[in-house]
Formats: sequence, C-alpha cells, structure tokens
Amino acid sequence: MTTKGVPTGKTQFSLAYRTETIIPVDISVLTLHVEGVDRDQNVAQLFLILDQSEEKQAQICITTNQQQMRAARHKKVKIREFQTGGLVLKRVIQTIRQKDQGKLQPNWKGPYTIIVWGGK
Repeated sequence: MTTKGVPTGKTQFSLAYRTETIIPVDISVLTLHVEGVDRDQNVAQLFLILDQSEEKQAQICITTNQQQMRAARHKKVKIREFQTGGLVLKRVIQTIRQKDQGKLQPNWKGPYTIIVWGGK
C-alpha cells in the first residue's frame, strides 16, 4: 500500500521494509526517484533489510511471548493489603510437617497478629 497512515505518517511497506515503494509508472518514466538507483546495490540492501526484519520479527515474537507469560502469571496473583493488628494464618509446608501425623495434620498454623517490624 502506498497510503500513509495517520499515526506514523509512513506507509505500511516503508515500516516493514524501511524503504519507499516504487510504482511501476515510476520505473517506466525515469525520475530522480529511480534514476540514480544501482540495481545490484539495491538488491544487496534489500537482502540486508530482509535479514534485519527477520531478526526484528523474532525479537517481537520473544517479547510478545514474555508479555503473555507475565500477564498469565500476574492474573493469578491476588493483591492483599495487611494492616497492623490484623490476624493471619501461616501455611504449613509439606517438608516441615511431622511424618507421623500424615494427611490429618493441619495445613495452617495460627492465627498470628501482624506487628510492625523494625522498631517503628
């Protein structure tokens, strides 16, 4: 497409390939836009841009994956605010449990009272 986007002021082609499009009419009628172009150098530059765009595309995919994983992880987090004097329970970790009580041992210890730590 040769229509410029409103937010960027650039065409989709120029954003993807970092070069402007050349309409077939421009090639048949020599203009300053195409007259000074060395075709071999142009092909080499296009291959270089293609390699860089593949690397950029891979980086975009990695970043997108990381953002999706971060969002999924944060979706499970429940933000809780505790206040001084409140009561909380402490979860008993499996490795700390006494082996003789088995599955009947309680999963929680407490309640504990929240205090300010650090002498303030």
